[in-house]
Amino acid sequence: MRLIQQTNINFVGHRRTFFIISGTVIILSILSFVLHGGFNYGVDFTGGTLLQIRFDKPVSTNAVRSAVNAIGEGSASIQQDEQGDFFIRVRAKEFGNGKEGFSHRLGKQFKASFAGNNFELLREETVGPQISKELQGKVLLAVLLGIVGILIYVTIRFDFRFGIGAVMALIHDTIITLGFVSMFNKEVTITLIAAVLTVIGYSVNDSIVVSDRVREDMRKWRKESFMSVVNTAINRVLNRTVITSITTLFVTLAFLFLGAATVKDFAFVLTIGILVGTYSSIFVVANSVVEWETRLPTKRRR
Repeated sequence: MRLIQQTNINFVGHRRTFFIISGTVIILSILSFVLHGGFNYGVDFTGGTLLQIRFDKPVSTNAVRSAVNAIGEGSASIQQDEQGDFFIRVRAKEFGNGKEGFSHRLGKQFKASFAGNNFELLREETVGPQISKELQGKVLLAVLLGIVGILIYVTIRFDFRFGIGAVMALIHDTIITLGFVSMFNKEVTITLIAAVLTVIGYSVNDSIVVSDRVREDMRKWRKESFMSVVNTAINRVLNRTVITSITTLFVTLAFLFLGAATVKDFAFVLTIGILVGTYSSIFVVANSVVEWETRLPTKRRR
């Protein structure tokens, strides 16, 4: 199946334009992070309590907010999904000073505020500050180990410069994806981190496909210039890359627009990550290697 017929686009010739676009989006992502004062961390990383509550009869968010304010938790985060369930998050400022009894105190307040409207506590999660700090360290370690492992794998299989190109694309995709998380003020939870790690795997997969095609074409057309071989290789994998991305997007968009509130942020990160990963695999990975080879050619290519 060919969604895109054989093309002859000069990707390599316009590589610096693509670098400028990527650099601009990365700067905007970092600015968003700075202007927001960091990420909006969930209770997984800050410590606190998360409740999921369902009422028998419809209740407005403002009414729930008033009830939460009545027990002195005005800073609580309140969200409602399409099914009418409320997600109430309270961060632990001084964990152990009444926070463990948050659900009990809120339940009594709801009975007083919504008399005759029964409610059900569907989920309760409580995380202490010490556990949340350990999670932050483990997440950072997981990402760093993943990057190092990818660099080693691509270097052994292809070439050190392609390994660096793959890692650059990985960092490019991660920064921009997290930039959108910051721009839309998404809550950073373990689920969202899992989505980011999935994006990293997706990005590397696309980078390897492009690198593999470049390696094959270099063996076939030894007399061609490196820039010409890379440009041909990118054009040859363009159809495959676009089809793979579109079919994956069908799933993530379905979750994003039709899924429950608990998976929407996961689907949001995957959707952004797939779009950015597709862009980087076509415009960043091989082009960064070409730029490097142009400035500092290896002996065999020189």
